[in-house]
Amino acid sequence: MYNFLLVDLSDKLSTTSSVMGRGKPLNDNEKGQIIALKGMGLSNRKIADKVQRSLNVVNHFIKLGNKYATKKSTGRPKKLCLRDKGKIFQEARKNKLNASQIKTKLDLPIGVRRVQQVLRARGTLRYTKRTKKPPLTEFHKNERLKFAENHMAWTEKWKTVIFSDEKKFNLDGPDGFQYYWHDLRDQKEVKMSRNYGGGSVMIWAAIGYNGKTPIMWFPPKANAANYQELLEIALDQYGDEIGGPNFIFQHDNAAIHRAKTVQTWFQTVNVEVLRWPSRSPDLNPIENLWGILARRVYTNGKQYCNTMELKNCIKEAWSQIESETLHKLIDSMPKRIFEIIKNKGGSTKY
Repeated sequence: MYNFLLVDLSDKLSTTSSVMGRGKPLNDNEKGQIIALKGMGLSNRKIADKVQRSLNVVNHFIKLGNKYATKKSTGRPKKLCLRDKGKIFQEARKNKLNASQIKTKLDLPIGVRRVQQVLRARGTLRYTKRTKKPPLTEFHKNERLKFAENHMAWTEKWKTVIFSDEKKFNLDGPDGFQYYWHDLRDQKEVKMSRNYGGGSVMIWAAIGYNGKTPIMWFPPKANAANYQELLEIALDQYGDEIGGPNFIFQHDNAAIHRAKTVQTWFQTVNVEVLRWPSRSPDLNPIENLWGILARRVYTNGKQYCNTMELKNCIKEAWSQIESETLHKLIDSMPKRIFEIIKNKGGSTKY
């Protein structure tokens, strides 16, 4: 009868729900005593008095039986082990894959957002944009260094310079805006680039300390004649306004900029052109303005169905560029010059 009661009670208790009671867990001797006393028909309260444990502990043991003192897992089970997380970090750091690519390659049972959370939790990884800079040879470095040394004394004079540039925008995103997971312990990646990467809309604009020209649309395959026509309109209407009566004009060394007809036109209208070192977008503050413009045009990953929609958004975003932003960019020129000298003609943080 005694053995029957113990087996019967044990079998019954093993089928109950699993909730661990609070307090110090019962040892094996105490468990045996409780089972025996319960088999003898004693109440839980009397059993608690005899084994000198709380009624709550005894109640939980009798309720749970063999499952007493076992932990119940709370919440959703973890889908990633430490090894999985290690693979995620490796793909991001060494192979420079984004979260979506990592999820696909490793066939992970989690979403892209969770992969991003795992990477950010690392602390040493940051999702950052690849730096777009042209490759520099020793010749280019020497030319940049000479330019910087010749303009070390320029401070207020930069306020008379009109900086200009072209930029291409795509319907689905701007050229050169590529992101990757950067390990803060490594040097940043540099994406080598050439002039005139692909795009669906080409724009031209110029800025000075006192203002900016409107956005002007540039033909995809512009020639020197197109460029000269654009300059005639822009500088005639806005040159004195944004650069002053004796402004200096800056543009890079693209082929159409160096055309003889364009150079002759500058001499004819008596406009001084700043001699610019090749492959030096980091010296031109308007390059930073393109970045500001692109973030506004493509905010939240926005894409466009047609070029007219894209053009309208570009014009609207450009009109919202504030004078304070232009002042900061032009005022940064002495610092850019210093960086060139410090790096012996090499690339700068700009």
